[in-house]
This record gives sequence, structure tokens and C-alpha cells, in this order.
Amino acid sequence: MRYRLGLDLGTNSIGWWMVKLDQEGRACGSLGGGVRIFSDGRNPKDGTSLAVQRRVPRGMRRRRDRFIGRRSDLMNHLIAFGLMPGDEGERKALEALDPYELRAVALDRALTPHELGRALFHLNQRRGFKSNRKTDSDDNETGVVKERIGELRTRIEKSGARTLGEFLHKRRLKGRMVRARPEAGFYPERAMYEDEFDLIRQQQNSHHSLTAEQWDTLKDIIFFQRPLKPVDPGWCLFEAGEKRAHRALPLTQEFRMVQEANNLRVTSPGSPARRLTLEERDKVLGHLRKKKELKLDTMLKLLKLPSGSTVNLFDDHRSTIKGEETAARLAHKEIFGDAWFNLSAEERTGIVRTLLDTEKPEEIERIAQRQWGLSEAAAKKLAGKSLPEGYSRLSEKAIAKLLPIMEDQGLNYAEAVEQVPEYGHHSDFRPDEARDALPYYGEVLARHCVGADPSAPKIDEVAHWGRLANPTVHIGLNQIRRLVNRLIEVHGKPEEIVIELARELKMSKEGKDKERKKNSENEAANRRREEQIRAAGTAPSPHLLRKLRLWEEQKVGTANLCPFTGQPISFEMAISAATEIEHILPFSKTLDDSMANKVLCLIEANRAKRDRSPYDAFHTDPTLAGRKYVYDDILFRADNLPANKRWRFYPDAMDRFNNDERDFLDRQLNETKYLSRIARSYLSNLYNEKEEGRMRVRAIPGKLTAMLRGKWGLSALLPGHNLSGGEEAPRKNRNDHRHHAIDAFVVANTTQGLLKRLADLNDDADRQRLVDAVPDPWDNFDREELRQQLARLTVSHKADHGTPGSKGKTTGALHNDTAYGIVGPGKNGNTIVVSRTPLSRFTTPKDMDKGLEGIRDAALREALTTAWNTFKAAPPEASNSDDKDSRRKPKNPAMAFAEMVATKGIEIGGRKVTVRRVRMCEELGVVPIKDRKTGKPYKAYKPDGNAFNEVYELPNGNWISVVIRRFDANQPDFSSADFRPHPAARKVMRLHIDDLVAVDDGGQRRVLRVVKLSGQKITLADHFEAGALKSRDADKEDPFKYLEKSANVLKSMGLRKVGIDEIGRLTDPGPQQAKSGGKAA
Repeated sequence: MRYRLGLDLGTNSIGWWMVKLDQEGRACGSLGGGVRIFSDGRNPKDGTSLAVQRRVPRGMRRRRDRFIGRRSDLMNHLIAFGLMPGDEGERKALEALDPYELRAVALDRALTPHELGRALFHLNQRRGFKSNRKTDSDDNETGVVKERIGELRTRIEKSGARTLGEFLHKRRLKGRMVRARPEAGFYPERAMYEDEFDLIRQQQNSHHSLTAEQWDTLKDIIFFQRPLKPVDPGWCLFEAGEKRAHRALPLTQEFRMVQEANNLRVTSPGSPARRLTLEERDKVLGHLRKKKELKLDTMLKLLKLPSGSTVNLFDDHRSTIKGEETAARLAHKEIFGDAWFNLSAEERTGIVRTLLDTEKPEEIERIAQRQWGLSEAAAKKLAGKSLPEGYSRLSEKAIAKLLPIMEDQGLNYAEAVEQVPEYGHHSDFRPDEARDALPYYGEVLARHCVGADPSAPKIDEVAHWGRLANPTVHIGLNQIRRLVNRLIEVHGKPEEIVIELARELKMSKEGKDKERKKNSENEAANRRREEQIRAAGTAPSPHLLRKLRLWEEQKVGTANLCPFTGQPISFEMAISAATEIEHILPFSKTLDDSMANKVLCLIEANRAKRDRSPYDAFHTDPTLAGRKYVYDDILFRADNLPANKRWRFYPDAMDRFNNDERDFLDRQLNETKYLSRIARSYLSNLYNEKEEGRMRVRAIPGKLTAMLRGKWGLSALLPGHNLSGGEEAPRKNRNDHRHHAIDAFVVANTTQGLLKRLADLNDDADRQRLVDAVPDPWDNFDREELRQQLARLTVSHKADHGTPGSKGKTTGALHNDTAYGIVGPGKNGNTIVVSRTPLSRFTTPKDMDKGLEGIRDAALREALTTAWNTFKAAPPEASNSDDKDSRRKPKNPAMAFAEMVATKGIEIGGRKVTVRRVRMCEELGVVPIKDRKTGKPYKAYKPDGNAFNEVYELPNGNWISVVIRRFDANQPDFSSADFRPHPAARKVMRLHIDDLVAVDDGGQRRVLRVVKLSGQKITLADHFEAGALKSRDADKEDPFKYLEKSANVLKSMGLRKVGIDEIGRLTDPGPQQAKSGGKAA
């Protein structure tokens, strides 16, 4: 069967649709489609990778494990060297000795062996901050630490103390803080402890029988730190077996700057855009090589361009071009200065490689003074300087081939790649053979992957082939593989695949955050505009909202002007028939229907412009229908528009659109966004496009999807569309997952022929005529048939049942981070536990009142309660709004009280005590952690999340559900039988979140997704429901409501667990089996 596959790829969804093809390859029918929903591997709150949430706690655990191991190793050696007693009780007694006093007096008198051991053991407890050039950066936090380290050295010197330990001992005698906290105002570094160890060794060596080797062993145990694991840069895009070049290398920096300079286009008033001459380009490069950045006004002066000239790379979002970042940092006057530029390329590269490879600042200082001739101050400054991070996509070998071509000929990157025979086109990595099914993506996209280990077994695909660093794309490509391979298994290989990539999938986290903020601002602006339109006595509509948005953009001074006539447009005119939305560059030639290609103009200006560019219509300053149009005035008004619209008014706008931005069809068919290329390149492994000489996998950005969906009347196919836009203008119902399938249907029918038909239409056709001219997907297209196919579609949800190969193991946090001490049994099976809690956690007066009641220590509880009541009665004056530091001051009494107690302290037992944390008692349901040797519980954790729900049938025939916590499910000896509610109870099914179940509803099968598991209730939602379900359930105007029932009630509805594969094929055991208590699911 011949068919074309359309794929709508999102961050956590794949919509797909199959269109039947006739013998000529034309669409002739709909075969059906579906939707696959899965997790994108990111935290929904902030968009960070879930791997980060695991990595940070894992790092903390490893750090503590290493500390405990180091402490144990040190203790064993101290005992072996005679510096600690072998008896545990005697060692416990030594804790009464003041270690700060011992560290101080060790400089002047002989210590006993056990006193020396106590002092050395204390040095290991807190070793101070150790700077690492590879992880430290020039950010504020690191700068503050280094500043406090410098302040501490100054204070030690002024106090007359010889070591950090002696300084802290003096502070301790005066009752001052010795811990490195923000309020203490200092921060020790590792070198201070190492210097102290050396001085203690020097003073105590003659009093003890320790050998030099033993002293060295103790120092190595206390101060050893593992080197950082090197980062895998990944493979070069062109050169096999070559790693990518580091961004900090002078060669990589030069390559980036030449790319930027060769991409510059200058537009002077009245002239088309042009490339820089080689002489102009070299002036720009000369500036970039020695400066941190290049600003637009500086460039205009440097190139002596006329006033009013613009440069393409500068816009509202970018005001500078980066210079040679490495040189800007190393050529600082306090480091190499201008001497950096007198060094040869080989010398500069050698220095940068040394800086990249060396972790220890002191090693850099030594090399800089001995080999590079820097002064001690300059060497120290250099050791603290960070270099640009990250890697290029190319290796040094590839850059060395491309750079001379770009420098000599002024070519851009793509043009230079085509000059290297073995590289070919920069995006042509089509396979040489067709595969029957998609393999793991790392096997065919090795140049994009990192972490490959060829020695690992191939069955472990990720370990052997590596993976993409982006978790969202990694998951997405794996889901594409599963879905497409299943389609091939069932329907055979598609003749052609067309993919549309969701915008958010192409964005970084910063881009997504920016987009979310922009969308939020647009929504707020639209609400404001709706109110304005209603106040004018008109019903708001999407069209009027767009008109108002454009009207607001066109403000010049105090008036909103028509860009073509210069006539002011009032608010009333903006929402009336006196104005129209016009495409700046003709839609018939560009098919660009974005807001960036639209303005609001008077109706007569629209008629005068017709289907032409502003330059073509008005550059002769014509008088049309009695109105004079002056092109220079139009350009002046255009300069007040956003940068993405401004250039469209220039003389060469159409040439720029067709050439610099490439022809529309090429852009539609060969989208160059990185992730779009990744998806297209991966799917192309199903074909041998080189041999066939045609493209079987096409990627489109989807600009026309909304227009085609509206033209073909597809937005109204799903129930609930009227909630989105009303009867007259139905919008895509994003609260229904099946809208992805509709988009995939449109994508499958966005053919090259359709794009050409749109591009070849009459130049005088307006947008409506263009839309009207779009043909149906095929002759006798039946929209009702498509509606029925959508109604029969079951959305496939990927449920997380745990890690394959680890029987019974479920993914997710087993418990909360806080460890609790066990006080005793509580009520209803709970436990009374105690934990240390920051007082600053209580952020409101109500929280503080309640929190103080739970403090375990009676004296502290009473003292804090008294101080809090006094504080509430006479709170401090509010900070002055003019105070620069007022932003950092507490904004309510509870936070102010917590800060006051932590810094100034309170009276307890006749002495001043600062309080940062308190021990709180509370009654919780926790899981005890037992000592491996004694079996006694010594701490407890609060479980975090449920693993699944076991549904049992009792002897009386009733069903009951038992929730299994994730912590319990991951115990080595876990058995679900231990949670059986009755000895004779029979397990009916196990339900995970996102599993699908079916019930009978009015004689019809209803397929639902498991949304929540808690207590005796099972919360379900229809398989197609999307959006914020909790909020929708609470919204009285939204028809969606959860189906929340007990297992026994659901039994009466014929509840059974159903299976579903990647393409939505259901496996339903049927209601009779479930009701009769048949085989457990």
C-alpha cells in the first residue's frame, strides 16, 4: 500500500497521519492516524532536565560518602601511627579537647600524640574552599568567595595570627563566630589549611617519631581531591574520528569572527543591501581581534558609512558583535597586555591549551612566571581568569580547511563548505543505503552524539553509540523510532515522510522561557485590547485583536500612523472598515503570513500598493487616486517599526527574501534549524535519497499549517472547539490531544505541488482569494470521514512502568530529601519525628506562630516565642524605598525576625545566642531506615510519590485498591503479597500513572487514562483530554471533569486495564472478564 506519512513533532508528543497515494503519487484518501504522548524528560516547573535533579543530589551523596571514607581512612592511619587510641571509648573522650586551642598551641609547644591526632583530625573536618579553574567562573558568587578569602587573609595578618587555626582560636576566646557563614564576613580557602598543616608539621616534627613518609601520607589523605572528569566534546561534523574544537582556542575564535564578518550586509539609504568589501571586512576583523565587542555606531564610523545605514546582524535584540573573547581576557593590561598580540599563533594556542588542561591555579602561576615571563601579580590574575566555555561543531582540522577559503574569498560558511570536495553541501549527510527500519539514532547520527564507548556491548545502545546531550530530543527520536517502526511493521514503509517541528522543540531553555514570557505578555495585552474594543461597543474578534496589535506598533511620536500615507489612524479607525491588514511583502510571492510581514494601513493605501513590495509600489513617489506617496517618508516611518519589519520596506527587500533568506520553497523543503535537520536526517535512513535523486523525507516549519487547517475546516472536527473561538471562528482545541493528529494530516497534505500552486497564483490576488484557491486535499474529500476517524482514534500514552531489566523497579524519587530523627510512635500509625529546620522557612507571621510551637527544646521554644511576641508588638521601621539595598531586606515581620535572630541573637539562660535553625517535632507517615548491623531504625524519610495501585478482589466479591509507595516498591525484598488486604484476596490488576483503562458508559466503551492514585480513589480522565487538567476540573465553565471513583464502583462500570501500542491499537480483554473476576491483568 502506497502512503505518505505526516509527522507533527512536539516536545512531548508526536501526531501522525497516513494519506493514501495513487499510482502517480497523489493523495486520494485518508488511512487514519494517531497521537503518541510521552514525557519530555524535563521538570515542568522550570524546564530543566530531570537528569539535573538527579545529578545534584547524587553529587551531594558522593561528596558525603567521600568525606566519610576520607575521615575513616584518616582515623585508621592516625591509630596506626600512634596519634589516636585504638579504644573507641578513649577516642570519644578526646572530643572534649578544644581543637582550635590545640591547633594554636601546636605552633609553640609540644603536643601529646593524641592531642596532635585530635588537631590533625579537625583539619580534615572542614578543609576550606579549593579553587578550580575549570569550574570557577567570573560570576558574582565566585567573585564574592574570592573577595572574602582576601578579606580573611588581611584580618589574619592584622590579628598577628600565624595560621587560620590560631586566628579562629582568638575569635573563639572572644565569643565570636568561627564558622564560615555570610554573617561572619570571611571565607577560608584550602591553601590556608595546607599552610597550617605544614607549619604544625614543622613545629611538631622534632617532638614525635613520625617519618617524612607518614607525614606525607596524612597530608595526602586530608587534602587529596579528585581531578575533574573530562568533558566529551563530541565528534566533528565533517572529519571522521576528530573531536570538536574548544571555543576558547584562537583558531575557533577566528573562525567565528570571520563567519560573522562575512555574513554582514550593509544597507545605505536608497541602495540595496550589499556584502562588505574585503577591505571593509578586514577593518571589522581588525577591530574584533583586539576588542571585546563591536557596536553598530562604531562599525558605521569604522567603515565611514552614510547616516541612516543599517547592518543586518544588528536589531532590537542584538546591539553588538562579540570580538575575540579569549584575547579580550588574556590581553588585559594586568595580564599579558598588548604583548599577547605580538605572540605567534602557535604560542597563543599553546598558552590557551595549557590553561584549558590545567586545574590548579598554583600550577598556572608557576608556569606563567617560568615559561611565559609574567610577573607574580599577573600570573595570579591569569590563574583566576576563566576562558570561553563550550565547543564548536567542527574540529580544528575542519576549521583549518574552511578558514583560509572564507578569509581569502569572503565566502560564508555554507559557500566555503561547498568549496571543499570531500565535505559537499554543509547539510547533505544523506545515507548511502536504505534501511528496512530505523536503528538507534546514535548508530546513524554519530557526529551529533557524545559519550560513545565502542567497547561497550551493542545491546546497550546508549553506552555503545552515545547520545544527544539534549534530553528532549533524545527521548523524541527514540519515540519516533518506536512509532515509525511499528507503522512499517503494520503498513509497510511510507513512500514519503513530511515532518513539521514544533517551535518549542527548536528552542533552548532560555528561548522557551522567553517565549513563555512573550506569550504571557501577549495574552495580557489581548485582554486589555478586548476591553477597549468592548468599550467601543464592538464585539472582539481575533481579526480586530490583530489590527489593534499592529496599530499599537505603528506609533510615531504621539500618533499612530499609516506607514504608507503618513495619515494618523485613530482607535476608532483601527477597528473599523477604514483600515485593513496588509502584507508588507506580497503574500502571493512569499507565502509569509506572519505578523512580521503585516502592517495596518488605510484602505486606499492598500488598494494603491496592490500586490507589490513597498519599493515596487512607491519608489517613484507616485500620485495615486489623488494622494501623493513619498518613498523616503515611507522609509522614515518604517524606521520606527520593529527590526523584523523594517527591512521589508527597503529597495532590495524581495531580493533579500529570495536570496539571503533563500527561496520560499527551498526554505519550506529544507528547513535548516538544527533539530529539524536531526529529525529529517534520522528518518532519511529509511531511503537511499542519493541514488534515487529525490528527497523522500521533507521538513517544513509549518507556517502554512494554520491557514490550511482553517481552509479545510479541520479546527471544527473536535468536540469543544467552540470553547476556543466561538461558532464563527473555531480555533484549534489545544485541550484535546487529537489536535496533533489534525496537524499531522495537514502536514501530510502539504505537498511540493501545493506550495508551487500557491506561489504561482495571480500577483493581484489578495489573501482571501489565495486561501480560497487552495484545493481540497483530494477530489471528493469527505470531512465527515475524517471526523469519524478522529473519533475512533485512541491517544497512545507512554506510561512509566520502571527501568527495563530491573524487575519491579520504578523510576522517580523514593522519598523527600529531609532526614528525620525518630522520637516515638504517634497516632493512626504515624511517627513523631524531629528535624532541623531553618527559622527563615517560616515566611509569614502565621507560619512563625505555628512553627515556634513545634520546637522540641522547651527553653529555646520559650525564648523564641517571647522574642517573637515582643518583635511583633514593635516591628522595625520599613526600609526606605530609596535605599539601594531595600530589595534585599525582608518584606514581612517573620522574615525580619528570622534575620534578626540569626545575626543579632536572643537571650537564653543569661547569654546571647544566635539561632539559624531549630529542631522541630511533627507527626508524619514516614519510612524508617534501619541500621544494617543491628536492624534498629536510626532515621526516617517521608515517602515521595506512589509507584502504582494494586486492585484486589476480596472474598465477598468487592474490589479494593491498595496504593504502593515508590519507596516500598523499590525495596530488595518487595512483594506485593505483603500488602494484600486479605489472605484470600485476588489481585485483579496493577495500575500506574498514564496506564489506560476502559469502562462501560451508557453501553459504549470509554477509554480513560490514570491521572492520580491516592487512598481508595482512582482518578481518571478521557485518553484525549489535555491541558492543565486540575485547573480545568475546577473551572465551572469547562465541561471537563475527572472521573474519580473507588475501585468497587469502577468494577460495576466494567473497569479493566487495556493495552495500547505506539500507534494506538488497543488490546481490550472486555468487560465480562473483568466483571466475572477472570485472569488478572
